This record gives sequence, C-alpha cells and structure tokens, in this order.
Amino acid sequence: MERYLIVYRGSTLDESEGPQHDAARWDAWFTSLGSALVDRGGLARSSVEVPSRLRGPKTSASSLSGYSIIAAADFNEAVALAEACPIFDEKGEVEIARLLNGPAAG
Repeated sequence: MERYLIVYRGSTLDESEGPQHDAARWDAWFTSLGSALVDRGGLARSSVEVPSRLRGPKTSASSLSGYSIIAAADFNEAVALAEACPIFDEKGEVEIARLLNGPAAG
C-alpha cells in the first residue's frame, strides 16, 4: 500500500451563506475509511505563503483548508476513497499526491 496526501481546498468553513461545515459528516467519512485512514490530519484556516526567506510571509492566495493521509493501492483507489469526502458538499475540492517516503505500515 502507498500513502497519499489529501489536501482539502475551498471549504466553506467561514461562509455565512450556503453549505456549512458539518463535523458529524466528517467524522462519519473518516470512520468509513477504516484502516485506509493513516492520519486524520486536520482542517485549517488563515494560511500564509512564504515565497522566499527574504520576503517573509504574506496572506495566501490558495484556499488551503486542511489535509489527511490515507493508504491505497494506487491513485484510482485513493480517488475512489476521496470521492465521498464531505468537502464536496462544502463547495470544496481535494488534491491528492502520492507520498514518496515509503509504503504505509500495516
């Protein structure tokens, strides 16, 4: 099994209108992942970018809203696991990357 980083983008955590963050749905999704869930990770707000050591941080233009790490046989399985993620109901999306520091334990 390989490990995959799921980066959440564009969640509506701070919006007053439209779909809202539902912690219970997230908990249910994490539970449904079972042993594929390596690291639940966390949700984030207010990110900054540091383009170089000399320029210092600036408000991020990205819509980074969190991450998790899962174990899957390949990208297709990682995508299939991510498709049920509640971020899509919050007008968000995911980015998935295979981690290169070795296979998942277990």
